Amino acid sequence: MIIGTAGHIDHGKTTLLKALTGIDTDRFEEEQRRGISIDIGFAHMELGAYQVGFIDVPGHEKFVKNMLAGIGGIHLVLLVVAADESVMPQTIEHFQICKLLGISRGVIALTKKNLVERDLLSLAEMEVQELVRGSQLEQAPVVAVDSLSGEGIEDLKGALLQQIQEIEQTAVEFGETRQVFRLPVDRVFAIRGFGTVVTGTLNSGSVKKGDLVTLYPSAKAARVRGVEIFNRKAEVASAGQRTALNLVGLQKEELDRGMVISYADMMIPSFMVDAIVHLLPDSPRALKQHSSIRFHHGSSELIGRLYLLEGSSLEPGDSKLAQIRLDSLTVCRPKDPFVIRRYSPMTTIGGGVVLDAHPEKHRKRDLEQVLPGLKQLWAMWERDDPKIDGALLEYLVQSDGSSGTDLPQLVARTGFVEKYIMSLLRSLPSLVLVPQNPVLVVSQASLDELKKRMIEFLTDFHAGHPLAIGLPREELKERFLSKATNSYFQFVLELLEREKQINLESKSVALHGQKAALTGEQERLKKQLLELFGERVLRVPRLEELTQQLPYDPEQVRNVFYFLLDSGELVRVSKNIVLSPDQIQYLKSRLQQSFPSGQKFSVAQFKDLFQITRKYAIPLLEFLDRRRITQRIDDHRLVL
Repeated sequence: MIIGTAGHIDHGKTTLLKALTGIDTDRFEEEQRRGISIDIGFAHMELGAYQVGFIDVPGHEKFVKNMLAGIGGIHLVLLVVAADESVMPQTIEHFQICKLLGISRGVIALTKKNLVERDLLSLAEMEVQELVRGSQLEQAPVVAVDSLSGEGIEDLKGALLQQIQEIEQTAVEFGETRQVFRLPVDRVFAIRGFGTVVTGTLNSGSVKKGDLVTLYPSAKAARVRGVEIFNRKAEVASAGQRTALNLVGLQKEELDRGMVISYADMMIPSFMVDAIVHLLPDSPRALKQHSSIRFHHGSSELIGRLYLLEGSSLEPGDSKLAQIRLDSLTVCRPKDPFVIRRYSPMTTIGGGVVLDAHPEKHRKRDLEQVLPGLKQLWAMWERDDPKIDGALLEYLVQSDGSSGTDLPQLVARTGFVEKYIMSLLRSLPSLVLVPQNPVLVVSQASLDELKKRMIEFLTDFHAGHPLAIGLPREELKERFLSKATNSYFQFVLELLEREKQINLESKSVALHGQKAALTGEQERLKKQLLELFGERVLRVPRLEELTQQLPYDPEQVRNVFYFLLDSGELVRVSKNIVLSPDQIQYLKSRLQQSFPSGQKFSVAQFKDLFQITRKYAIPLLEFLDRRRITQRIDDHRLVL
């Protein structure tokens, strides 16, 4: 279990942790000299059957960003209030941050009880209870302590232990089984003889010694040389544990607080997120469209702008859907909490929850399609609907339209492990699984729309080309699924064929029942064309020449010519040479008669035999090779 402190400067957070654990979390000389915490510190202890880690945060308003870097991964908060000063500005700000991050459990410690009379101690307790009334900490136990003498420390340990036990009894921990490994980095340092070390609170999944990991958003790779949990060597670290990783392959200068360690291809960095954004009731003013903000997520702080998806302003106390566009890359996951602070002066004004961690940039014309899905996710989040994960998959797949989303993309966009995603997908009738490797997922609505558009296109094609037996497959794919895999395109075609909407040939697609019907004039043209392809005439005019020679409209000649190609009554040998099946049979028979089995012939002999030039001979021979009528051996050929 990880416990984080919160509270105003000089209210005794660090001294209290030292009394609890025996560890001084002020590790910098300047902190010890000035007597204030500047950066987050760490301590740990055994509490009953539990190994408990503490994250001590600075209380000064100048260091709230450091406080935010450490508070994100905690299970419960230890809200510290000095009895001689009671509730102060950073008490309120830290408490608001805990609310915004959804930290639902905690204990309140009234420190410095020896410095006040009983009446003042009671007054301080009343003021704290007034602060937390109506919040997730309303029922939190309040324990008065004196950290120097140790009075009340055992009572505080008992209160913390009770809260930890209640968390374990009521919470369902899915981090290990449903989400991939993620470690937000809050400290980076180097140890001589060991190399680079990063620390953080492991959000989800697990990591073990020897694993290959990836640094985000830079996508640089490293190997885990060693793992420590609460300063003890370990083979594996799991979700919720305070973890240090010794990395090989990365220099200290390549890492910084706010980065994230995970596995390769498990996250997609993005410059924007779609989110529910809440503005605190005591925010000094409304947030206007395009307002500059500081976006705190995990251990990172980024500068960004707020683009409201509805309305032009966010009033104090209100919540709205927004797209947050950032100056730097972030790596979030859906359902991640965040805090927003004013750009200047730097005060906490609100926060929210990520819904889509890798959205497209929304424009006004997109909102009609985007908002219904986001509003559904928001409503499910508000009522803590257990089906929200399935709805999230539906939203993400639907947003990718008919192109679909493959399984690795869904892992990277949700943070869910493949096994969990597949279990959800099988229970969602609105989504279709395309059997390929990796599995592709497309919404039934998008698939139906795609099929409808393809049928409409084929209908128009046949109307404009009544003699065409079908449309080339490649042309249909290029028009509708140019970037899709061949297996997905084939899957769609086979669906349409089973539904008796199309007929499939080896290279073409046609509407079901479509038949080319020639008019009387076209039948006469067909007869004249075929007469030109007599079996003993191998030098047939090209199409351009035919349109000039025959007494018909050139477009009509082209249509009938291609009809004969489609129907197999003519065969394309090369770009400029077309033959009839009778001519091909004539070629084969004449070669067999002239060059019996085992007798080779040259190009020159072939030219002489059929009285043709090299311009015709080479394409014809290559065609005969492809048809396995002849076989090339060096500069000669054999009849097979």
